[in-house]
Amino acid sequence: MLKTKVDNCIFKTLGFYYHKKDTIKKLLENDFVYKEFSENTNIFLENNYHSEFVNLMFSKEGENGVDRYIKNINHKINIGEINKDILINNIETFLFNDQYQKNQTAIFSIDYSLDNLTLDEISYINYSLRQHDFIINYNNKNISVKDYIAENLMKGISFFDNNNSIEQFAGSKFKNYIVLDFKPQNQRDDLLFEFGTFSKVESSKGDTLESPSEIYKTKVLSNKISCFKNYECLALLNSFTVIGSDNYDRGHLHTHSSWNDIYFSIYVYNLYLKCTLQILSNDFSKDSMAKRYEFQNFYSKYYRQKISYNFLPNEIFIGIVKSMQIDEDLDYVQDKLETLAVQVNEKQQRQQELLLLIISVLAVLELPLYIEGIRKIIGIENLVVYNSATYIGLIIVVLIFIISKIRKKY
Repeated sequence: MLKTKVDNCIFKTLGFYYHKKDTIKKLLENDFVYKEFSENTNIFLENNYHSEFVNLMFSKEGENGVDRYIKNINHKINIGEINKDILINNIETFLFNDQYQKNQTAIFSIDYSLDNLTLDEISYINYSLRQHDFIINYNNKNISVKDYIAENLMKGISFFDNNNSIEQFAGSKFKNYIVLDFKPQNQRDDLLFEFGTFSKVESSKGDTLESPSEIYKTKVLSNKISCFKNYECLALLNSFTVIGSDNYDRGHLHTHSSWNDIYFSIYVYNLYLKCTLQILSNDFSKDSMAKRYEFQNFYSKYYRQKISYNFLPNEIFIGIVKSMQIDEDLDYVQDKLETLAVQVNEKQQRQQELLLLIISVLAVLELPLYIEGIRKIIGIENLVVYNSATYIGLIIVVLIFIISKIRKKY
């Protein structure tokens, strides 16, 4: 199995950054262009996918959806450990536009060609190129993956060393999206597990220190998406893996468009949901009312149970949502919101009670002015005695009132 040649492959790594007002200008200066889709693709999307999803992820320039920019590249890098040259096809960036958020999230992906490689070689690349600090060779110079991207692909746009929330979520590793097509196939579950968890090929079987327990392996593979016999998908937090036979061909327009653009966009969409929810839950204590407003707008704009009129895109979408535990994150943030709402109501109620108490005390303290006529009627001439008795009585009444309020509260 180690030496099995892969017929066709899509391999992308994905990272995150915050985009600013000048980001589009920098992209255009760096030879990025707005990504356009063919008329046939647009018609297909309109006929098969919900309009809300299409308008977000496949919007046309100038509309209010995600802005997608792409730059074609013809760079060759060398992976020294296996002495293989890898061609980089393009870099694409997704700019999410949400005016209710202070910081705007962007996701970028780098598309690599892994032609005429064996499973073992692709496994090594799958593990290595997701590491920010992995050393590659470009133009006869050794350089880390993150520095290569920053200096050569995203000039002027920083995605690391900024100490912000999006980089804390992303960490020091990229997310991977990989589609492998080859035959004959054996032990597809083992390969799904190994590529999905960035393990060595054939490490999931056997009895070495690198071998997973059966319980863990079963748990991971419970996220498998299986609709047809010729391929299966495994969606995990840090990867999306497809392994099949006669499922994907780079030269076939339909299968390439489906896996390279449409299904890939479903993965990007859910990555955005996941990172937004993680950041919200992590930063919730900072200006909770603003976070509440942000979540409500986010939920209204992005949350949906289905995205298509067809079963397969929905199966992929639901499978990714399940594996990333997005519904659990939604429930957690909603619980926090409900708790916050109760706390806000209680605080407002206490403020109202205090205001009423102050008004009541002021009204009581003004009573002597209104009962001056009573003193004359009952014939009390000594003002000192009258005022002392009146105010002492009023103070006793106020104290009894306050004590009764406190006792009711506790």
